[in-house]
Amino acid sequence: MVALPSLKRACASGLALAALLLWTSLAGGGLVQAQNRVGRPGLLDPTSANPLLQLQQRALEASLQNGLLALEGAVDPAEYVLGPGDLFNIDIGGLVPMNQASPVSVSGNLVLPEAGIIRAAGRTLEAVQREAVAALQKRFQNVPVDISLVQPRMFYVHISGAVPEPGRYLMLPVSRVDDVLQQAYASRIVERPDADGQPRIFTSATSERPAINTDFRPALRNIIVTRRDGSRETIDLIRYYTTGETKDNPYLRDGDVVMVPSYHVRRDAVRVSGEVAYPGVFDVRPDDTVLDLLTLAAGPTGLATLGAVRLTRTGADGRTEIITLDAQPIIRGQTAAPAVQAGDHLNVLPEEIALARIQGRVIYPGTFRIENGKTTLRELVEMAGGLKPDANLRAAFLERRKSLNFQENNRATDLSFFSRAYAQSFAEQTENRVIVDIEAALQPGGQDIVLYDDDRVVFPRDEGTVFVMGNVPQPGYVEYVAGQPARYYINQAGGAGPDSQNIYVFEDGSGQIRIGENSQVQSGDTVFIDRKPVAESPQMAQLLLQERISRRQSRAITTQIIFGGITATVSILATLNSLGAFD
Repeated sequence: MVALPSLKRACASGLALAALLLWTSLAGGGLVQAQNRVGRPGLLDPTSANPLLQLQQRALEASLQNGLLALEGAVDPAEYVLGPGDLFNIDIGGLVPMNQASPVSVSGNLVLPEAGIIRAAGRTLEAVQREAVAALQKRFQNVPVDISLVQPRMFYVHISGAVPEPGRYLMLPVSRVDDVLQQAYASRIVERPDADGQPRIFTSATSERPAINTDFRPALRNIIVTRRDGSRETIDLIRYYTTGETKDNPYLRDGDVVMVPSYHVRRDAVRVSGEVAYPGVFDVRPDDTVLDLLTLAAGPTGLATLGAVRLTRTGADGRTEIITLDAQPIIRGQTAAPAVQAGDHLNVLPEEIALARIQGRVIYPGTFRIENGKTTLRELVEMAGGLKPDANLRAAFLERRKSLNFQENNRATDLSFFSRAYAQSFAEQTENRVIVDIEAALQPGGQDIVLYDDDRVVFPRDEGTVFVMGNVPQPGYVEYVAGQPARYYINQAGGAGPDSQNIYVFEDGSGQIRIGENSQVQSGDTVFIDRKPVAESPQMAQLLLQERISRRQSRAITTQIIFGGITATVSILATLNSLGAFD
């Protein structure tokens, strides 16, 4: 295990240093000005500057100078590769304990006190510790010995390619590939006075590298890392950002050369769109499959919700091929994932989610997910926990709120004024209702009622009343008495008024109508007494008069047009006759 002394004090000092740097950069409002000023590209957006990255770089450089170090955790001896500058602490016990600091030399060797020299550079920390302890124990027998890494070295890494600031950067063995990229994409920030002499922060570049063409972007999925031994590794940094897998963002080593290629956004990329969390354009790797691109666009946790995917590809002959894929067998490994190529387009089709709402006298009212066109009303009631004892099944109704077949705001223009007024008021209450017998459907053996997306089912409470309206002296609710016909409820409301015509009984739930004073009435029904169209108020009389005038004016205009046409015809005939046209 690597010993890092005073780690808590180092972390506290690092936080204080970062806060001091941030306060200094914010002085005078310069940071805001720098953020609003267009400068060098950021890591993922090649059109905007990001001064915060520069602050991170300055904090890193200052921490290195003060011996501070930010770590992801304890260094793994099996992965940490040593190099010149790594500092060890050697402890030898006994009557006269010995403690000695020993660095790895420029030539890559580690000097052990009175035990010789061993090769350290290019080897893992685990291997060097094992060999060093064995050598020390051979020299100092029967006493405890220990060797630990106390301070890592610093080294240079070279970066080139599609970055605004290529060059050489000072890094640490615990730095990863994206650490050096953040520095290469961070703009250099300088402070100088503006025209008024006030200090302002500006962005400037230390190199003369031109800006990248807008049709090209950094290929962060194909970063090439070349080691000093000549080995090469291709890094998919976008996958690291999506999945967090550190194997896609490895540690840097002494003298690494990091090269960022570029790609054309239309020619060299695959576009992913549709129902995914991160749609966009991705540069293609040689071994890419549909699953690789879906993982980048949906994230590892979003794959479980994907359904159908359409792969659109244009061949060399210019023909377009469209293939529909089922994502889940591919994700589960049951079906091989097809390879993708530059220019492909993956469109993740949206999953149709149907919801139905149930309200009123049920145990758990609310909105429930259903299978569109398959879930029945009986199943929805079961989802809601069943009906309460006081639910009025006869007054229950079903609204189909999302349908192209149901029309809203219907107007019957051939009806009289009174009939239109009543029809409109009743239509507002029953808009988009489906005429079904809910009571019969919920009985054992009843016919199923199929539900669709956005349906609404309401089970009112049985209040034991009948509503009487229309041409009666006292319209309102009348207490329900089992077995009594419509005539009974009309009499309870004061009897039918003058000029009464027909009596209708409306069943609230299904909207079914029964006619006549002897019609059967149930709890929750509405009894309506119609009458002849007469004006009972000045306002109503005025409306009726206007309607009559409109009809008379329409007839007068029609008559005028007819007589005008006849007059014009006679005039034309007279003129022709005078000219001798009929001779």
